[in-house]
Amino acid sequence: MTRPVGDPGGNVAPDGPGPDDDILGLARGDRGPLPEAEPLPTIITAPPPNSFAAVLRNGAFLRLWIAQAISQTANNMINFALLLRVREIVEIHGLGQANTAISLVILAFSLPSVLFGPIAGVVADRVNRRHLMAVVNVARGVAVLSLLFIRPEWQVETILLAHYVGTFLFGIAGQFFAPAQGATIPSLVPRAQLMSANALFNLTFTAAQLLGFATVGPILVKIFGLDAVLAFTVVVFLGCAALVMTLPKSTNGAGAMAVVGPAGGTVVHPVARLWEDIKEGLVYILQDTMLMRAIGHLTLAATTFLMVAALGPEFVTGVVGLPKEDIGYVVAPAGVGVLVGVLIVGRVSARVERATLINWSMLVAGLMILLTALSREALSLSWPGGDVPVVFEVVVVGCLTATLGICNAFILVPAQTVLQERSHENIRARVYATFFTISNTVSFVPIFFAAAFADLFGVVQVLTAVGLLLMTLGAWSVLHGRTVEAAMWRRIRTRRRQGPETVDAGEETV
Repeated sequence: MTRPVGDPGGNVAPDGPGPDDDILGLARGDRGPLPEAEPLPTIITAPPPNSFAAVLRNGAFLRLWIAQAISQTANNMINFALLLRVREIVEIHGLGQANTAISLVILAFSLPSVLFGPIAGVVADRVNRRHLMAVVNVARGVAVLSLLFIRPEWQVETILLAHYVGTFLFGIAGQFFAPAQGATIPSLVPRAQLMSANALFNLTFTAAQLLGFATVGPILVKIFGLDAVLAFTVVVFLGCAALVMTLPKSTNGAGAMAVVGPAGGTVVHPVARLWEDIKEGLVYILQDTMLMRAIGHLTLAATTFLMVAALGPEFVTGVVGLPKEDIGYVVAPAGVGVLVGVLIVGRVSARVERATLINWSMLVAGLMILLTALSREALSLSWPGGDVPVVFEVVVVGCLTATLGICNAFILVPAQTVLQERSHENIRARVYATFFTISNTVSFVPIFFAAAFADLFGVVQVLTAVGLLLMTLGAWSVLHGRTVEAAMWRRIRTRRRQGPETVDAGEETV
């Protein structure tokens, strides 16, 4: 009798296939059925930890980002409406010095930072930031609502003064929002995602400029009028206030402004405590060289942007030859450039040291401003007959301003990341407020005099001077950075050649 397969002891195998039957059958050449293979598990690829997708998966950050995007878009719609309204008033009444009149609108918005910036930082460090941002959005809506009560039948001086006062009140309300928002970001995202979070906020800030100032704002103004746009933004700010209230409570040690002294001591007066908090923020900044350098870079970028914004309407109408309603053809490429810069700044900063990136960006930004100012003359010299088509000049200026926008992003995002990394949670809002105060204080005089000089000497001459000044500063920063780096490597090589025994010998001779 033939021994059953797989039974070395001669016992009959049990009915049905055994565990080794399929394997032995394959060895004999049998083609019996094989067990079905189990499906492979689905692999879900998580987004990189330092990416936009990873940051937006954070629900609290997502709500703050949405509130910022909507409110910033409404804010830029108001900026466009105010610049356009003042420009119309100047043209209707035949007033001179249009650049000065427009620059006063920008100064009215910037002046509250000088007056209320330190106070805003202290308040943002002492109260619940969620509540503060909600109250600020409501106050913004009230300030915009006050602009709707300005009547065209008033005297021209009264109308302009009313717009300046309304802009000033709007700036006061917004001044308390920026430090609270900037200090809230690091409390919502981990440190490793700060670069992506800041890049996303700068990306949204630029997109809001494109939507509010260059696309949605002008379209809504043409269709519905200035007053309807202002009324619409009031509703938007109220909606943002409700959205901000859904954020988690801040953990910045919110407490009363007055501080009780030691046992048996007196209670510190709120004004004295306020002054102590302001000094604490200043001392904190002055003790950190990297923090001061970051504030300087942010201030320079903000001042340059405001100067170009103040001179932009006159350049578009007087040099390019476009009507004031078409200012978006020049502003939009700059915004697109910032968008591109924000999207790629993370990859570039991973390969280029931050200081080097900022220094070269300043140099190239100055070159772009210089070429923009001289674009009309340069194209006229190279164009047959000297009559340059407006469309071609708009394309050239758009390319230059787009590059300027990329440089702006390469300065803002790394510098703002340093500002957050070097600031402690309990003092971060005061650091932001100090930056806004310094930025607006420094830019106050250049913006005013740039507009006045543009009325006296021409906008091309002023933009040329600004471009040359920025190029000089950028070139000096690049050369200084290379000198410092060369000195550092020289010290490292010297120590390596000498070795530790040289250091020990030197110490023994002391």
